[in-house]
Amino acid sequence: MERIKHQLALWGMALMTVFALSACENEDTDTAYDLNGIWQGDIVGEYYSHRYGVSTEQWDTEIQFHQDGAFSNGGWGEQRDYNRRDRLYRRYSFDWSVNHGRINIEYSDGYRVIIRDYELYSVGTGMRFRGYMDGYDDRNFSASFNLIKVSNWTDWDY
Repeated sequence: MERIKHQLALWGMALMTVFALSACENEDTDTAYDLNGIWQGDIVGEYYSHRYGVSTEQWDTEIQFHQDGAFSNGGWGEQRDYNRRDRLYRRYSFDWSVNHGRINIEYSDGYRVIIRDYELYSVGTGMRFRGYMDGYDDRNFSASFNLIKVSNWTDWDY
């Protein structure tokens, strides 16, 4: 009888672990679904200095996330950055994934960031996305961002 209780306890703990892991995966998939689309706004901090070696922080940013199917926790995308003052334009494609509540982005040139402590929320009829970016390799704070969901890319005069 004691052996049966012990085995039932082990099975119960195994099932709870499976449910806990699948709940996290569902949250990551839900976040990926919400990210799908074009986001526009600004990134404030050392991001552009780290990324492009340019000291100015006056950039406009647009990021487009494409989810790899409705039940995927990631996909691919493109980021466009434009500095109006210096008329600099940069564009990179990237792969991304949501893992345990963090968004990992790896750009086509090998640069990587982690997005943490973010919020995705509705305001009126629109969506907002804000949070913090850290360097992937050193985990040092790089920037904060505040983006709104839009339907089309901006037609910047390049």
